[in-house]
Amino acid sequence: MAEDMVGASVELGGKVYDPLDMLKLHDVAPQVCPHPKWLRESELKHCRIAMLASVGAFSAQYGLVIPGYTAVPDPVSNLNNFITEFPFAFAQIIFSIALIEGAAYPGEFWNGKGSREAGDLGYDPLKFFKGKTPAQQDTLRLQELKNGRLAMMAMAAYTAEHWIPGSVPFIPGSF
Repeated sequence: MAEDMVGASVELGGKVYDPLDMLKLHDVAPQVCPHPKWLRESELKHCRIAMLASVGAFSAQYGLVIPGYTAVPDPVSNLNNFITEFPFAFAQIIFSIALIEGAAYPGEFWNGKGSREAGDLGYDPLKFFKGKTPAQQDTLRLQELKNGRLAMMAMAAYTAEHWIPGSVPFIPGSF
């Protein structure tokens, strides 16, 4: 299964990079360990969130904020301020996330079932996939995956720089 996934073996010449053998655990204990399809769905979800978060974290450092948003240097206290000042807005956000997660829940992926491809929620408002060949679609999927992996690393670096100033080279220490 993993050998057929987009981006699974691009850098290693046909081999799947799985140093901890996570992809084999489902064969050993299918009720306890997820199928590679579930893992890819999770990876893509985290990639998409990290891409949005990295843009937000980076742009906020240069003064690009949402109107009405009170920016403070510490993002944790900023979240706490938002929750205490706007509890119903926060509840609205949580409810919206719950609706989206509930509608796109990939429970059948745990056992490798499911009719859709991992990460394909059927939402393409900009029509990136319309009129594309399967090879072009795979290229777009690979680009999303690689950019998402980079964004996850960037968010880890922003977080490390915030909590341990000077720990990440080339970041000014204001994250």
